[in-house]
Amino acid sequence: MVETDKIVKILSNHRQLQDFKRPQSLILRSIISLVEHSLPPNHAVTSEQIQECLQELQAEEEVLAGVGNRFCMAPPMVLAQDKTNLTGVLFRGDRAYLKLAHQAMGTGQPITKTDLHPKVHGFDQIKERLKSYGIRLLTVTDSVEHLPVPEKPKLYLLTGSERNEDQFQCLQGSGFIQVYIPKSEWQIQRDRWQCITQADLTDSSLLKLSTGEYLWLEADQFYELTPDVASLTLFWLDQQADFPILVPWDKAPGRLNLQGISLPSSYAQWLWRLSEPDPDQARTRLFEPSQRPIACQALTRLGCTLV
Repeated sequence: MVETDKIVKILSNHRQLQDFKRPQSLILRSIISLVEHSLPPNHAVTSEQIQECLQELQAEEEVLAGVGNRFCMAPPMVLAQDKTNLTGVLFRGDRAYLKLAHQAMGTGQPITKTDLHPKVHGFDQIKERLKSYGIRLLTVTDSVEHLPVPEKPKLYLLTGSERNEDQFQCLQGSGFIQVYIPKSEWQIQRDRWQCITQADLTDSSLLKLSTGEYLWLEADQFYELTPDVASLTLFWLDQQADFPILVPWDKAPGRLNLQGISLPSSYAQWLWRLSEPDPDQARTRLFEPSQRPIACQALTRLGCTLV
């Protein structure tokens, strides 16, 4: 498995020439190539492994994804559990700012540490110090009321993202195209991605290319969607078909199994903040009793059914 730290280092080290304060976005194949060159001899890596790592980094609010399979580091931020619990805070995003975060909070720790222990006291004081370096200070609950709802892509927002070439003609013999089809027999989200032919296409279809890019078909026009917009769209399609995604939820220990489920980054980031990873199971989160109703509320807002 690819170490996410390698991808974080690669993306943080690439800066915009015109504005060195900002990270440069890289296309997926460039990231794959740079990861391959960073590995020891005889260590292979696949595109799927790197895409999985990038999805995890998006969920942890480390990386942003855009159209054209482009990725860059997220803006720097420090995350506190709440305004009174500041004994340990987490740094997320662009690592070029990590040293500055340590300086602002006077941690005295090694500057590579992302689990920070500030010696400066008071939420507002820490917030102002970080702000002077261009770093945000947030609490877990800051984004609770701003989670987006699933919706159909708005065409006026997709201007400039048109794909005028025939996708089936371009990919014939060199890849595959899948369409998202909510049906009761496909209760797992990943099973709802079905390979199709051009004759099977209908209006308002969400497509996924073999490259990992997403397209929306409406009125005989293809539009490229960002991963986040595509994710909100597929949950909207679930609602329209009245076939919600079933999410395994073990209520007593507060165990949420997200294997095979792709969440919008805002939801994934929020759930990740409220939970801890299950050491025995990938993409499974453990919630304390006080956080479990909030996690259920978020998933219900997204249209999921907990089982």
